Amino acid sequence: MTPLPTRRRVRGLAVREYGDPAADTLVLVHGLTDTHRVWERVAPLLADGFHVVAYDVRGHGRSAKPAGRQHYRLAALVEDLYAILDATSPGRPAHLAGHGWGAIQAWEAAADPRAATRIASITALGVPGLDPLLAAVRDPHPPRIRWWRLPGLGWLVLGRRLLRWPRLRRAPRSALRVTPADLRAAARILSANLVPRLRHPCDHHVTVPVQLIVDRADAAALPAADRHVRHATDRLWCYRLPADYALPVTEPLLVVEAIANFVDDLRADNRPLEYSPR
Repeated sequence: MTPLPTRRRVRGLAVREYGDPAADTLVLVHGLTDTHRVWERVAPLLADGFHVVAYDVRGHGRSAKPAGRQHYRLAALVEDLYAILDATSPGRPAHLAGHGWGAIQAWEAAADPRAATRIASITALGVPGLDPLLAAVRDPHPPRIRWWRLPGLGWLVLGRRLLRWPRLRRAPRSALRVTPADLRAAARILSANLVPRLRHPCDHHVTVPVQLIVDRADAAALPAADRHVRHATDRLWCYRLPADYALPVTEPLLVVEAIANFVDDLRADNRPLEYSPR
């Protein structure tokens, strides 16, 4: 029987913790309209080797729901993430794994100067950072490919999860439940960040190791963003899976294997992981 997670609140956020607190910490960050439940099939499996932390992003689930778009800017979300790191892995760097917009939050946190001592690696499921994506959209000489085929961008803007509903229908209902509050939070996050970042782009750079996991269907469009993604990172590994947006829900074993193997490789070999599209 899977042990129940311990619960606490950090900065108004609902936090669940699995596994041994003495083990390396792995923080899981969900995407838009989701909650920590999107990881409920992944977290217990990873808890065999990690101290796993999953939380509801502000505005979602049981976390605080501040009113006003200004409370949902990436800077505020990153401060939440660092508060989680300080509370659950004090004095020791932690690994991050983000799904959808959670991957964007992890990428943004990894570009923060504090990341050098607080973040050991990030695994981004489906989406690289916001800046590389938007840079590809703004590219004056882009490849001949539609912008919504860029890895993850269509999921963020068009909600393409509905196109894969037959597959998602087999997933646990609790992991896919969306409330009106979750929808409002997602709308606030998008409106607070997409247009402002398009108007005022940032040239953030990530020096911690990054694993980018993309659906093979979206990976066909990866060359459209390839130059911008590589420019934004020092150490990057791109891993392609036959998956979809709801990867943590529909293929939890693949997610567990990808994260655990990546961290094990980093532990065994600190050399840069080279980016090599396959």
